[in-house]
Amino acid sequence: MGYCYICIAPFFRVGMWTIQSEKRFYILSIALLVVIFIITLIQNVIRYSGHSSYSIWVSIVYLLVSVLLFIPFLILILRTQKEVKKHYAKWFWPMNLILASIALFVFYVFSNIVLHAFGYFDFFIDAEYARYYFGREALYHLLLIFGSALYVFSLKPKTQTIEVYKGRKKVTIGLDLVQWVEADGHYLNFYTDTDMFIKRERLSVLAKMLESDFIRIHRKFVVNKTQIKSKEKDKRDEYLILNSGKKLKIGQSFKPITW
Repeated sequence: MGYCYICIAPFFRVGMWTIQSEKRFYILSIALLVVIFIITLIQNVIRYSGHSSYSIWVSIVYLLVSVLLFIPFLILILRTQKEVKKHYAKWFWPMNLILASIALFVFYVFSNIVLHAFGYFDFFIDAEYARYYFGREALYHLLLIFGSALYVFSLKPKTQTIEVYKGRKKVTIGLDLVQWVEADGHYLNFYTDTDMFIKRERLSVLAKMLESDFIRIHRKFVVNKTQIKSKEKDKRDEYLILNSGKKLKIGQSFKPITW
């Protein structure tokens, strides 16, 4: 029983670390489910062919239900893992242990309901078979769940870009390089470590376009959160200090600022 997923696991781990396309991830996952289906079916035929009560349809029905039910669960798990990584990166692996436990519990409760509805346990399988099936399939599904966790953990964040101007030349820059944006009349000034770029746009429109890595602190300023070093306060005003040493005033209507 164990040699199947022991053989597959190293290839699955390598695949998750190298595949950056979600479409390819799903293709690989479905392919692995099919491989597991075939291997398990062969295992069952070899192991139980001598039992008078065994039929190959026992394995086919159960495995098909397992595969078809697990695909939407895998999609839901992947989406949840991405949200966990985005908001709770430090707790990614502990929370995945909890997620895997909950996912398996919900999946097997749901699959049991479906199988009982079709009378599967009444006509095809006894308690001994059920324990074996559920134990083995749980291990396979755990492999896929933690494989998806490895995939999500290895994903490189996509760099959001924006088209701006350097003089009269139109260029594309990564927003991760931008320290802060300042409104200047009908234009916006984008400041990086070494350059300043401009774009004709309203700051309010840009603020809605930007991802959660940016925060508006003033009617004139939008700041990259990753560039914030500290916050200072004097008798009247508060300021953000950036890693570059730049000091930007926080507008009264934008307080309190958290990042």
